[in-house]
Amino acid sequence: MSQTICSTSNKITEEPQDRGDYGVLRRLVDSEENRLVVSFGGGAVAGLCGNIALAALIEELGLRESVDEIWGTSAGAIVGGCWATGTPASYLLETITQVSPRAAIDVSYAALLTALLLRPFGRPLPDGLIRGRRLAETVDKGLRIKDFENCPTPFRCIACSDDGLNRRKIFRRGPLLPAILSSMTLPGILMPRPRLELEDCGYLDGALLEKTPLISPIAEHLRSGDARKLLLLATHFGGDERRTPACGFVQRFIQTIYAVEDVLWDYQLKEARHRYREVVSLVLLNPHIVEPSLFDLSRAVEHYQQAMSDFRNKLQDSVIALTFGAD
Repeated sequence: MSQTICSTSNKITEEPQDRGDYGVLRRLVDSEENRLVVSFGGGAVAGLCGNIALAALIEELGLRESVDEIWGTSAGAIVGGCWATGTPASYLLETITQVSPRAAIDVSYAALLTALLLRPFGRPLPDGLIRGRRLAETVDKGLRIKDFENCPTPFRCIACSDDGLNRRKIFRRGPLLPAILSSMTLPGILMPRPRLELEDCGYLDGALLEKTPLISPIAEHLRSGDARKLLLLATHFGGDERRTPACGFVQRFIQTIYAVEDVLWDYQLKEARHRYREVVSLVLLNPHIVEPSLFDLSRAVEHYQQAMSDFRNKLQDSVIALTFGAD
């Protein structure tokens, strides 16, 4: 059954969905020669909603139990982590639509102003503009299980060390919430979470290194020695729709991050398509969502609906062959 959401009431209704239209995808997933891994990419609110749409579609097609492993970066870490604990996509969508945009952007203007005034006297500026307390509470609410080890489906998420070495950190054990928060710590925008005991550094948003988990899932698959081919179903959120003229510090900073991410992504995608083409079948989905604001939760339903429509079209029998490796 498919989910349709009324943008005015956020009411979810059911419509019949013909699973027969996705026979090619089902055969790929059911083949003993393939191992299905779902990779959720980063992308702020658009990525959050788009990833929920893919999770919902996988559930709708009855393929959830066939997922062997889940990866996520940034917004993808939120959806991937919650989904790996057994939380259904419908609950995630309902939860984020209940968060007001004002509550999500909890800037401490008093602390920022104080730091600016005392800067000439050696007071450091804050590590981020947004405290993210309500966002962290929302993520925690979506985690049915609180640690990696007990997830029904194995989960991995990616972050970048903030020690100046830019090391890739793959979280795969321990508490889920700190790992997810680390993966989504957009530098200069979101405040980093407190360090845990024995941690020798903090972390920055994993999208700085791997916006969509791609090379890391492939590398882990190769290390496992699994003889099956990796069927990597991945979301990626990026493209020309993000290239708007920068105005103001925050937008200029975000545009700089986008530029770095794009360069790394192009390299990683080429590696996956050419160097690893014998070991991975890549189904890459980019719904090209226009996102004027990083944290505009008021458009969550709109983003979800656009992504769901795009994913359904691309994964149907008539076009899925063209989807392999496309962006």
